[in-house]
Amino acid sequence: MFRNVTRLFFTAAGCLALAAAQDQPAYVRDTCVKVAPGKAAEAAAWLHDTIAKLMRVRIDDGRVAWWLALSAVVPVGTSARCDYHSVIGYTGFPPEAPTADQTTADLKKAGLNMTSAEYSAKLSSLTTLVNVDIWRARADAGPPLQNGQYVRLNYYHIKPGQGAAWLKLETTGWKPFVESLKDSGLGWRLNTLAMPGGEYLHYDALTVDTFPSWAALGQGVPVNTAWPKVHPDLPFADYISLTANTVERYRIDVLRAVEVVAPK
Repeated sequence: MFRNVTRLFFTAAGCLALAAAQDQPAYVRDTCVKVAPGKAAEAAAWLHDTIAKLMRVRIDDGRVAWWLALSAVVPVGTSARCDYHSVIGYTGFPPEAPTADQTTADLKKAGLNMTSAEYSAKLSSLTTLVNVDIWRARADAGPPLQNGQYVRLNYYHIKPGQGAAWLKLETTGWKPFVESLKDSGLGWRLNTLAMPGGEYLHYDALTVDTFPSWAALGQGVPVNTAWPKVHPDLPFADYISLTANTVERYRIDVLRAVEVVAPK
C-alpha cells in the first residue's frame, strides 16, 4: 500500500540502517498514504498479509535492501499528513517501479493468488497516495529499528548555502554523541532529499531518531549527562545555536514501526 513499495529512513537492515555498499550511496523511497475511512483494520491486515510478503520476495531477490512500515502516532487522525509511511531501502539509486508482469510474478512467488491489476485495485480501495519522497542516506548510528519501536521524524529546511555546514555539524556533533549511547538502544539516521526539489518545498532534509520503547521516547536523549563526555569543549547550547544557523525545523512526526522486513 503504502507507497506501493517504498524505502525511509527508516532504515536498514531493519529500520533505517542506511548503509550502502562502499562504492555507491544508499537511498530511501518513502511513500506516505492515508487510509480510506472505515478501512483501518483491513488496511493493517493487508499490510501484514500481502505487502510484507511481496517485499520479502523483492528483498530475497536483491532488488530491495530492506522495507518497513511506520504507523502514525502523533499527529494521528484527520490532522495527520500520513497514516502510514511505507519505506524501502536501496543500495544505490532506486530502480524504476516493477512492471505489471514483474509484480504479478512477484505476487505468485510470494504465494499470493492475485494479479498486478488486482493488487493495485485493492490497494486503491484501502489507501490514497499522498506523497513520495526519495532520500539519500548520509549517515547513521545505533541499532536497526525493530517492530514495535518508535520513530521521530525531524523535517528540516536547510538555509541557503548552509548544506555543507549542517551536514558537518550533524556528522561530527550528533553522530558521535549517539554512538556513545550504544547501550541505550537509541538510533539516528541522517538524510537529504533527492527528489522532489525546488524552492516551494517546506523541507529538504531529515533526521530520524529511533527509540526502543514509548518510555524511552518520553525520556528523550540524555544530553545533560552524556553530551559533555563526548564534546567537552562544545556546550550543548552552543551546538544547538550553531545548528539553528544552518537549518529550520519544519515539522516533527512520531510513528511506530509496525512491519520490518530485513535481509535474512
